[in-house]
Amino acid sequence: MSIDSSDQMFQEVPIPDGQVRVTYIENGWDDSPSVRIQIRDENGHLRQGPEIPITSIAGVVGAVVNLISN
Repeated sequence: MSIDSSDQMFQEVPIPDGQVRVTYIENGWDDSPSVRIQIRDENGHLRQGPEIPITSIAGVVGAVVNLISN
């Protein structure tokens, strides 16, 4: 597990032309634990992505599975 400059844990997963970064946010936009998903492009720039409250992760992952399985 890596730690970013804000002291938050993250992991990066390789994809074509970059990486997906998943960061654990202790106090997200709604002051609850969240996960932020971002893209790091081939030039190393991070693109802002959504912060998803931990309580909603299962629903989001389920929606992704439904989309790709149809």
